[in-house]
Amino acid sequence: MTHDRRGFVGSMLGMGALPFLPRGAGAETLPEFPAPQQSGFDVSWTSRVTGKHKAVFDTPEISMGLGLIRSLIWVMDYGTVYGVQPAEMSPVVVLRHNAIWFIMNDEFWNHHNIGAYTKIMDPATKAPIKRNPVLGANPFGLPPAIADDSLRKALAAGPVLACNLAFQLDVVEYLKTQEKMEEGAARAMALRHVVPGVLIQPSGIFSVLRASEAGCHYFLASEA
Repeated sequence: MTHDRRGFVGSMLGMGALPFLPRGAGAETLPEFPAPQQSGFDVSWTSRVTGKHKAVFDTPEISMGLGLIRSLIWVMDYGTVYGVQPAEMSPVVVLRHNAIWFIMNDEFWNHHNIGAYTKIMDPATKAPIKRNPVLGANPFGLPPAIADDSLRKALAAGPVLACNLAFQLDVVEYLKTQEKMEEGAARAMALRHVVPGVLIQPSGIFSVLRASEAGCHYFLASEA
């Protein structure tokens, strides 16, 4: 994929906050926040980050859906090794940069040919996939027990957050170009096709840092 429109902003988002987030804050140092202003962004997800074990899975790339899958593996492994119950685990997944397409539903992927745009192939048809690959069966040959329907599994386990900058610069701009739509109409259409439960936040940087301040350890969960 090319992202000429993103330029400097895109490259900065791709870098993310990795150098600054080796681990989350300890519970005793969590900052207090004022009540949110009328920004239009739902930040109530922070009230769900209450588990004894907390981690944020920063997912800037598609990477076969591994950003979502790794959050589920973390929960599973702690259960296997320590007997920790899922209720004691607080995974937060941040979908940003190229992974923003994962937040769009099957209808959007099919109608707007996102499989062709992202170069994700359907193993059954050998043609570009016509649905969101993290909804339903995983098309990348990964173990079905953990990889299938990974977005819905992640939503059940904890907050899944999306970068508004990537949403605007990629999804909305794509609609404006492909469908010859005005910006307001394009954004309204895109919002109607976001997978229920995914919360759009001001940016991926905001999401990762806010999760860290809620006590989450940081993990870069996808690779180019």
